[in-house]
Amino acid sequence: MSVNQHWHDPVAESYAATIAHKVPGYHLLHELTVDRVEIELMGAASRMLTVGAGGGEEIINMLQRNKDWHIIGVDPSPTMLEMAKRRVAQLHMQDRVTWYEMALDKVPVEKSYDAAVSLLVIHFVKDQLPFLQEIARRLQPGAPLVLAFIQGDPETPAFQQELHMLSLFMKRQGLGKEVFTSFRERLGVTTYPVSEEKMTAQLTEAGFQDIRPYFQAGMIKGIVCKRGNRKAVGK
Repeated sequence: MSVNQHWHDPVAESYAATIAHKVPGYHLLHELTVDRVEIELMGAASRMLTVGAGGGEEIINMLQRNKDWHIIGVDPSPTMLEMAKRRVAQLHMQDRVTWYEMALDKVPVEKSYDAAVSLLVIHFVKDQLPFLQEIARRLQPGAPLVLAFIQGDPETPAFQQELHMLSLFMKRQGLGKEVFTSFRERLGVTTYPVSEEKMTAQLTEAGFQDIRPYFQAGMIKGIVCKRGNRKAVGK
């Protein structure tokens, strides 16, 4: 269930420098994610669980948008989490963030959170259902989860077309061909795309309901759903 932990220093620095050039609509995704969370919470003061917080982009957006939110940032990579901590400290908002440098299943479950955000993380998780179940266990009934992931089935012609589209996008951003080649070679090895249908089925099994799309750009899909009332499965 653990996220791949290959985010060493050079990888983390490269991630920060190039992620917006690799992901179509990267900044818009983060803006619309906070819009979606605000709509779901109706302005209530809330404790927000951010799963895969390394880098800090979603945390920065949430802190700047709503002064009543307290963010819980979870990431197993010390290098990536340190990057997020530096960015938050530069805004002098570190008192509004609690950090957990560990995998999600190690985070205490005694407290329930009002919302969860996990952007561009779950496709690095091979066993995705337990990951979703661990999120559900930490949410109050009715709490929203906003999730973004690489969607599609790599074995289909449609996915190959999406790959070609992504290669064109990266080229226009000035990235070398080797960047796209590296991404393509990691598919099925450290990156696990999933179809929207399978993701919906997994979310339902994990205890989520009212599952709706809110964002799509190429192979990047954003989904919002709510934690159901039944007890979440898990350890």
